[in-house]
Amino acid sequence: MLNCTKKKTLQTEKFNMVGNRSHFLLVHGACLGAWSWYKLVTLLEEAGHKVTALDLAASGRNQERIREVLTIDDYHKPLFSFMDALSPEEKVILVGHSMGGYAVSSAMERYPEKIDFAVFVSAHMLGPDLPLDKLDERACITDLKLATLLVRPTKFFTDQESNQQLRVTKEKYGSVRRAYFIGGSDVAMPADVQRWMVENNPPDMAKEIKEADHMVMISKAQELCTNLLEITSMV
Repeated sequence: MLNCTKKKTLQTEKFNMVGNRSHFLLVHGACLGAWSWYKLVTLLEEAGHKVTALDLAASGRNQERIREVLTIDDYHKPLFSFMDALSPEEKVILVGHSMGGYAVSSAMERYPEKIDFAVFVSAHMLGPDLPLDKLDERACITDLKLATLLVRPTKFFTDQESNQQLRVTKEKYGSVRRAYFIGGSDVAMPADVQRWMVENNPPDMAKEIKEADHMVMISKAQELCTNLLEITSMV
């Protein structure tokens, strides 16, 4: 399998022939920020793609305080604002890590026409038949342990309003193609939990990145990049 560095020349030739340049929009996990994608941003840009990594509310360099973020829609507002601002002809490959999977799921429901492909990286993946309360039983407690080790406080939105805000449908969410990349050595969200989500809400593509811990985009950036570049040939 070609890594991103070797694939750069092939991608450049492809762009010269057909102008195929994807826009990757990267959404971080709990307590993190856009900075957590620094390796992947570099690799994808070197491969010739446009990349945007954003900070959700009260995360990274975003100046809001977590106590001002009342529901999960408030937390996701920077992503929604970005999607609203996209031109009608522009689409993104939307990538979410960990708790960022909720943001990806929510954006799929609201903006299916603006998303070429949705990618979940060791992430919470909702579905029409896999709502937040069912997913919480298997996954959320693991992120709480991770959150105690990282840089900015967050909270887990278990209120009823947030639960309703994260409902997704087959008509909208279900119209967007999905990929799931499992962190094979993830202990923050165990690989077995990730496989359970894939089995109960099958995506169009599912791959396991061997020996990747929860921070896949740092521990296995090359492998993640190579898999993302494969998706560009499908859009």
